[in-house]
Amino acid sequence: MTFTAEIKDSLEREYTICSKTVNFYRKQIKAFEKKYMIDTRAFLKKFEAGSLGDEQDFFDWYAFHKLLISWTKTKDALHNFLICKKTYLQV
Repeated sequence: MTFTAEIKDSLEREYTICSKTVNFYRKQIKAFEKKYMIDTRAFLKKFEAGSLGDEQDFFDWYAFHKLLISWTKTKDALHNFLICKKTYLQV
């Protein structure tokens, strides 16, 4: 596989998008933790056990946590491809 400058630029742009998205979800989650004075790990246990109410914030918080995990995995995969595995690619 030839790793062209265009492919590299596209992957780097995608990495930047992922990084910004991860930062967005982290900030949103931190705001929920501050607002409800509970960390996400404890929130998830209570939410999944059904011991919290049905506030929209709780569903958003849960979704943001799941999305953060997904976007972080994508960001890490791009990082590994672009940085750690450069020796396997032809530029």
